[in-house]
Amino acid sequence: MYGNGHSEQSGAARTDVLAIERTAPDTVTARLRITVERGGSNLSGFSAPSLAGQVAYDYRSTVAGIFLYDDPRLSVYFPMRDKEGMGARCLCSFAEGTLEVTSEPLLVWAVYRVPAQTTSVAVGLASASVSSPVPIIQPGAGSLKLDGEPDAATVAAAFPNTVGLATNTIGTTENVVESPDKVEIALNTDVLFAFDKATLTAAARDRLRRTAEKIRAKATGTVTVVGHTDDVGSDTYNLDLSRRRAQAVEQALSTLTGDADLAFQVDGKGESLPRVSGTSKEARAANRRVEVVFERAVTPSPAMPTAAPEPRAPGEPVTTAEGLRKMAGVTADLLELRRLGPDSVLVSVGFRNTGSAEVDLGAPGLDEDRDRLGVTAPFMLIEFFWLALTDAAQTRYVALSAPGAGGTLDCVCTSTTLLKLAPGQQIRMFALVSAPPPDVRSVDVNLFSFRPMNDVPVT
Repeated sequence: MYGNGHSEQSGAARTDVLAIERTAPDTVTARLRITVERGGSNLSGFSAPSLAGQVAYDYRSTVAGIFLYDDPRLSVYFPMRDKEGMGARCLCSFAEGTLEVTSEPLLVWAVYRVPAQTTSVAVGLASASVSSPVPIIQPGAGSLKLDGEPDAATVAAAFPNTVGLATNTIGTTENVVESPDKVEIALNTDVLFAFDKATLTAAARDRLRRTAEKIRAKATGTVTVVGHTDDVGSDTYNLDLSRRRAQAVEQALSTLTGDADLAFQVDGKGESLPRVSGTSKEARAANRRVEVVFERAVTPSPAMPTAAPEPRAPGEPVTTAEGLRKMAGVTADLLELRRLGPDSVLVSVGFRNTGSAEVDLGAPGLDEDRDRLGVTAPFMLIEFFWLALTDAAQTRYVALSAPGAGGTLDCVCTSTTLLKLAPGQQIRMFALVSAPPPDVRSVDVNLFSFRPMNDVPVT
């Protein structure tokens, strides 16, 4: 992982993962090496961000910002804590002051609560990036213990610090939100049914085939199918229509999923639970839906992750795009578009102000592209959430989100205190984004306020 400053005079550091060792049935210890390659690196950049759902640590300067990402479980693991409440100390190395290019590399460690079934994790840092998945080695398998690592009793008495994430996919026929324990699919009934009808159209079966594939791959227990209508018509009529449409979808999905060991439950809510408030054409279209909800089964990570190419050297772009409107004069360099697993991709972008005027890095979050691409989650303007991937079917894949609000980050992404990018300055940012299906090999990368980057391969 690389982290860098905002100009050629700023420092640049590299973080290498030496090992992630299973030190107890449900804990691992990560050991890393930090090397400064240019100038000096302020070690406060390794402190933990305030990610929504995370329990805050104490004020000390540590490497608590180094996290592990478990794609199959849609979970981020921060270092364990020595007490349950806020203000706890992390089970990790101190890191304060500045590490110079002339300094010896700094060796650091951190202990994490990671389920025993997890056999590989990616390693991330909010001020840098996220690695490819790294295999978890067995105890004593070649990694030397570092100074200050806690004993078994200390680890056993500590508390986890885990944040669950959610993917968000916005399509013309369905919207999908997937969290660690649940999958929610909202099917567009305008595509499945003719007006005022409850019989599936000829094209509906093909539309439902992908939904059935998701159910077969990820569902466990009971699949709930619930119909909803807009507010046009009487309550009684809409309730009956929503139930009949839900029954039609359930019958098709039951057939398409075959002999999967699942139960189906059907209900209809009529107009009583609108998804969007209002009576506009767009609001009513969003409210006409059939929701398919099921408990998410976790597929364990592979014992040895598929080999992935080494991250590109900093500054080597895949493609570029020029800024528009309030980002005019800024060039965006796409550095990485890389799968971390079935549910997420890493997007890394470098921004260079090649113009003559200062630009506001929060401006893209308010750009017209946000509404055009349907990104409605309440992200903060200091976060790099302002992008969406689009496939040939015009399905949009947006940043993974964490539950919560009120001064905390909502995406696993770069947040920056550099609110203005002056002429000549640069910044590298990343975000974890919902992944397209494996058969989607390329996407358009849409950065808000920039020209689209079309047909970019997903590696």
